[in-house]
Amino acid sequence: MSIIKSSLINLKGHKLRVFVTLLWIIMGITSSILVSSIGNGLKKEVTDSVSRVNPNKTRIYFESSDSNMANMETFLNPFKLEDIDELSFIEGVERIGASKDDFSMGSMYYSDAYFDKKTTYVDIKEFNGDDKIVPVFGRSFSYDDDNRKVIIITMQNAIDLFNAPEEALGKGITINNHIYEVIGVIDENSIRNNAESNVDNMYYGDMNYIYSYMPSKTFNDLMNQFSYPQDIYSLDLVVSKGYDMYEVSNNVINKLYELHPDINGSYNIDDPTEATKELESMVSTINKFVTLITAISMFVGGVGVMNIMYVSVMERQREIGIRRAIGAKPLDILIQFLVEAIFITILGGIIGIVIGFIVVNYASNYLPFKAIPNINSLLFASVTTVVTGTIFGIVPAIKASKLDPIKAIYK
Repeated sequence: MSIIKSSLINLKGHKLRVFVTLLWIIMGITSSILVSSIGNGLKKEVTDSVSRVNPNKTRIYFESSDSNMANMETFLNPFKLEDIDELSFIEGVERIGASKDDFSMGSMYYSDAYFDKKTTYVDIKEFNGDDKIVPVFGRSFSYDDDNRKVIIITMQNAIDLFNAPEEALGKGITINNHIYEVIGVIDENSIRNNAESNVDNMYYGDMNYIYSYMPSKTFNDLMNQFSYPQDIYSLDLVVSKGYDMYEVSNNVINKLYELHPDINGSYNIDDPTEATKELESMVSTINKFVTLITAISMFVGGVGVMNIMYVSVMERQREIGIRRAIGAKPLDILIQFLVEAIFITILGGIIGIVIGFIVVNYASNYLPFKAIPNINSLLFASVTTVVTGTIFGIVPAIKASKLDPIKAIYK
């Protein structure tokens, strides 16, 4: 007890030195907890993402054997609407259809529109309050249009379907076997003041490319219809429970080859397990990185403790010499300096753990996922502080215990 008491008195007499040493440890422990918590949060996020992957769902796509057609598979017609009917009767197929994101991109939908015997290609976008549209003919959307099948079409659409754009107003055009009333016609000037025009308008040569619009509810109903465009790029396949996904997928592919015997290319399967393996590999890499950062942080903190303890030994040589002269053993000196080092690291560890948890909660507000500190992080930080204090404090302590008492007194 006298050794511990002597150590505490000495530390109290060198508050600035102790404070500087504590900073090294606090920063090391705080960064360790922060990085490990971020790693835990990311790991949980990845694990949740993997668990959401349907193991019975896959995608079948086509690759042309002609490199010049690599990005033009649709012209080969590798998938047709008639194929879906044929494929749905294969044993083990619960559901199969055109991949939805092949013909819809977020809040956009591409299809053909018809009026009488005329047709046009429409690119439809969901209307929201930020879109500032002033039709050339007709009107914009009102609150009453939320539950109505109405549409605002482009000038080109109106020209394609009607003799004059103004004649489009009040007419019903057919999109995917549903009729939508035209309430307005727009051109590039109609959206000139749109806050998002730099995103929504694309240029092809000198032509300003714009979209047709539907109210949100009408647009969502259109997106949820079981209808597909003429061009299908890939198929989404859901396999019934109890069936092997790869076996059923291969049966579907074999059937596609039968339906398209002259196709110049190959049908392939998107393997969901590959994505899972990549995610798991990423988590493993993250864990290794976290371990490395933690080791570096604690090493830096340990070096700080060792340097401060060396300074303490050099400054207290006379004290050490006097204690040895009045009967203190080398082991007593070693234990005293070791206790001081361990006490500093434990105190710094406790403060670092508290600050670490505060920083983690604060950092979670700026991350796309929640950083998760856990009991393992706490135990690891606690054990690490003691080990750091022991390892990096023992070298200066040994040096102090081996000082010659006569020489130490006269220094």
